Amino acid sequence: METAEAKAAENYFAIADVCIPNTVLETLSFGVNENIKAGSLVWVSLRGRKKPSLALVFAVHKNFPNFKLKPAIAHESNHVFSERYLETIRWCASYYMCSLGEALTAFHLSEPKRLAGVAAGESCKANMPTAPLLTCEQQKALDILTTLLLPTPPSAPLPRGEYNFRGALLHGVTGSGKTRVYLELVRKALDLGMKTLILVPEINLTPQTKKRFEDFLGQKIPILHSKLGAKEKRETWQKLLQPHTPILMGTRSAILAPFEPELIIIDEEHDASYKQQDPAPRYNVREMAFHIGHKYGALVVLGSATPCMETYNHAKNGNLKLIEMKSRPGGLPLPKVLVVDMKEQRKKQDKDLMLSPVLRDALAKTISGGNQAIILLNRRGHSTSRICEECGEPLECKDCKVSLVYHKQYNRLMCHYCGRLYPQSMPCGCGSDNFVFLGSGIEKAEEEIKEWLPSAKVLRLDSDTTQGIGKIEKLLHKFRDKEYNVLLGTQMVAKGHDFPNVSLVGILCADIGSGLPDFRANERYFQLLTQVAGRAGRFLENSQVIIQSFCPENPVMQFAITHDYLGFAKWELTERQEAFYPPFCKIAQIKLQAKDKGKLEKAAGFLAEVLGQAARDAERGRAPARTVVLGPVEPFAAVVQKKHRLCVMVKCGNSADLKNCIKKALENSGFKKTAKGVEVRVDRDA
Repeated sequence: METAEAKAAENYFAIADVCIPNTVLETLSFGVNENIKAGSLVWVSLRGRKKPSLALVFAVHKNFPNFKLKPAIAHESNHVFSERYLETIRWCASYYMCSLGEALTAFHLSEPKRLAGVAAGESCKANMPTAPLLTCEQQKALDILTTLLLPTPPSAPLPRGEYNFRGALLHGVTGSGKTRVYLELVRKALDLGMKTLILVPEINLTPQTKKRFEDFLGQKIPILHSKLGAKEKRETWQKLLQPHTPILMGTRSAILAPFEPELIIIDEEHDASYKQQDPAPRYNVREMAFHIGHKYGALVVLGSATPCMETYNHAKNGNLKLIEMKSRPGGLPLPKVLVVDMKEQRKKQDKDLMLSPVLRDALAKTISGGNQAIILLNRRGHSTSRICEECGEPLECKDCKVSLVYHKQYNRLMCHYCGRLYPQSMPCGCGSDNFVFLGSGIEKAEEEIKEWLPSAKVLRLDSDTTQGIGKIEKLLHKFRDKEYNVLLGTQMVAKGHDFPNVSLVGILCADIGSGLPDFRANERYFQLLTQVAGRAGRFLENSQVIIQSFCPENPVMQFAITHDYLGFAKWELTERQEAFYPPFCKIAQIKLQAKDKGKLEKAAGFLAEVLGQAARDAERGRAPARTVVLGPVEPFAAVVQKKHRLCVMVKCGNSADLKNCIKKALENSGFKKTAKGVEVRVDRDA
């Protein structure tokens, strides 16, 4: 009797192990003809789906199974992705502990129609005015980076497929001209025939950065980010799949594109937007770039005025080449910083006023002088809470355990976690209709500026005013063209913008972000203060930064107002080392959520116990890699969309032990049984 294996071998040339995006699967086996290779796109049929599913072939072999196989049909494009692309997906899934299907979802285009056959590498006329000569610091930085462009022969044999890692940290003060160095470096890479990936932290930064590079290089640059429409994204992919597309620019997701750069530039590398949160894979762009550098020899250049602690520690220890730029071109000084103690100011003026007399006067002077100002208030809405006058309780979202924020723009109360809107006059749970609004948001600040300074043309920039594709770009263009003289915004105004006429920066409620229950809170607080202050005086002398604070003696603020990154880094790294936090360990958070609170608590407790045992098992019989398990504890928002949440943190001395410890715990049969009905997410480098 003929075996099933023989029948399969007779019907098909080979077996393809394929992965299907938008699933949590690993790979499935299908029969294929001789034209299918690893990297091919194919159509497959799945039980329960009426339409065929697009899949990517990860391996082709002839180990025929003893069951009947379904066929995989070649995609009409006949495109074959490279082994480098496949390996990067596999590495991402392994390192960030998600399924191959989840990783592929992030990497892959959902509807890749007509992937081939489009010309790439379009040229454009170089429109940039004569570029200013490089300063001595810029030239020195460029010379060092140029020497790193080409890989040097290893001093000793390396494992097959690995390279000497080449990476650099370009640490320059705000306005020091890091982009000017990038421009020259990319031009040198083009001359050498090298491909370049340029990453920026925010979508709203891509237009100005794209224009600057295109004008300088005379080369059209494709863009890739999450807000592109399906047609635009497909056109970018078509260009990337051509062999002669030399440059790609984009935000976080561009690191996942089927593009094989030999130079990766990560501008404003400290920015939290480079870390994916949800859904999986919860990748960090920096770690992805380091993998590409180690595995494929790409030069990784990280640039920032306020590098993250991990990056700076790498540079301090010699793992990255540290290149410093300590001054602004033309001898322009860093802006003067004045801190206003709001405890004292509130004794002298109405407590409901948000702007101090010092900031109001400076703003009036700036406007009358024909210059522009940026005002930062990192708090959306009009009033941050609605308090019942009878019971004294804040009104909370029915689905999330968080206070509702009053948005005057919508005349509604909004939950900032689930986005649900409520009538602003909605009765309290106790039945009372009497309430008072407390706390001040950016909408109230806008009203106050317009009331006190009628000549102020205020442009508000937050997620409520920038909805819709291209809206941010249009608003920023109007400010750059001086249609507005005051840019009032949340933290998005602090990220890499270059406005030549800004001579004043004001920071309201500067203490927001300080003291949060997060080991990165001090770092992010320092970065925000420093970055927004750096928007002032890039082309003008006598620029000023005014910071309004209730706690001006905060050490982090003291470092920020003196532009003392090195002092802050030394202080923060000492704190981190004592508490055993990155960069002195590897870290992961395991986040659990369920509608049943009792089941969640049981599962989280069991997980913490199993993790502790796994950590002890890992340390037996050898020099231990220190492992610490913390929790379970409730996150800042304990209930979101009617789901209770708990978190367990694992800290470990090295990456391999961290992964093995978590993997062993999650595969524990007792935990699997206890965690039925509980969502479990692993977030590495959180």
